[in-house]
Amino acid sequence: MPHTLICRLSVVLLASLLPLAGCASGEGTPAPFTIAPDEEDICPAADELLVNAKAQLNAGAFDPLRPFLEQTLVEEGGLATGLSLLSTVLPELQPSTIKTLLAALTGDDAGATITTIIPHLLNVIEYLQGSSPFVPGPHLAPIEAAHRIVVNCRTVDTVGVVRNLLALEVVRAPNLPEGWTIAERGQGEASWLGAFVDSLARAYEIPKLKTLLKQIKVSENAETGGGGNIVVGKQAFVVLARLLAGNIAAPDFELAPVRELLDDVMVPVLEGDAEATAALDELLDLLGLLVTEQSSTFQTVQAFMGCVDRHDSEAAIPVMLFDYLTIDDLSPADLLTDLSGSIDGDDVGDLRLAFVEILDVLLSHGPQLSDNAVVLGKLIAPEVAPTLLDVIVALRGTGVSDDLAEFFEVIIGCKDLDP
Repeated sequence: MPHTLICRLSVVLLASLLPLAGCASGEGTPAPFTIAPDEEDICPAADELLVNAKAQLNAGAFDPLRPFLEQTLVEEGGLATGLSLLSTVLPELQPSTIKTLLAALTGDDAGATITTIIPHLLNVIEYLQGSSPFVPGPHLAPIEAAHRIVVNCRTVDTVGVVRNLLALEVVRAPNLPEGWTIAERGQGEASWLGAFVDSLARAYEIPKLKTLLKQIKVSENAETGGGGNIVVGKQAFVVLARLLAGNIAAPDFELAPVRELLDDVMVPVLEGDAEATAALDELLDLLGLLVTEQSSTFQTVQAFMGCVDRHDSEAAIPVMLFDYLTIDDLSPADLLTDLSGSIDGDDVGDLRLAFVEILDVLLSHGPQLSDNAVVLGKLIAPEVAPTLLDVIVALRGTGVSDDLAEFFEVIIGCKDLDP
């Protein structure tokens, strides 16, 4: 990969982050970055593209974050840490991977999937921050749990889980029309993620399944019958989530008893609805593939769930998931529609494989990856996260995200990325 590409992408990151860290648009600060063109290129200055971002900066939108960003990114070297990893990783990626990723980030071709997810991410941010019109009050517990996970869990395990979920492929199991089995890489009928999202989207259209989570009942010690206080809905979901995390993390974990427990809890709620029961079986079959010992995901999932079990002991993240899946106004059906049928399309399939390659390269540089996790941990620390969420919500609709997308698009058009 050409050295100029590394320089250009590094400048993108610098131009995006340095103004927020207080290193631009002020007395005694450097002039706006200009991407040095080759002879055949005419590349505009970053200032010409980041108009809305600069306007928000001058209006003080980023002021609440400035002390945190100056300390973490500048004084403590967080920006240098990120650029060091970037300059190490980019030369090891195929040029086609860079093209696919940048196309996705700018909304071209495979990027439709990323751009359609952004409104859903903003819904989650509003839910955390407290400005959601659908769920009253802030919900900071999930981001606090995420902070503990980032800080305490091995970064290679966390990234490895994501990598393996993206890489896993499945085929229909013989004699089981609704069942799936693991396929060799490149031999799958679908990616695991694509099959799961499609199955969940279809299940969400079945009335009995759409309300399943609100109706499940367990005792507080997770027994399905007799003794103990019976809890319903969200409380029951939390009990099950904690039980599953603890069981998966256990060295003597066995899938069969856990699957039996889930069947005992969920199937009676369906009241004999054959369509709903078949759809639930398919979902549980797919989830079970992640924790079978034959799966490439088993070890990373087990290690990650063990850490989650320790650092999200109150199941704050499952509570957020429960809210998202059970509150229609948060648009879970729209999210599934946006994802379903597109994850394994030709363009998006290329994007999935591009992410797998990127994560493989990142995992080959474990120490640097862990250093960047430390930086991320500081940016979402409990004393910073509320301010960060406030700023993100305040910037919604200001055009800043459009600025950044256009910036990437111009970089792509400014230089052919082929070697």
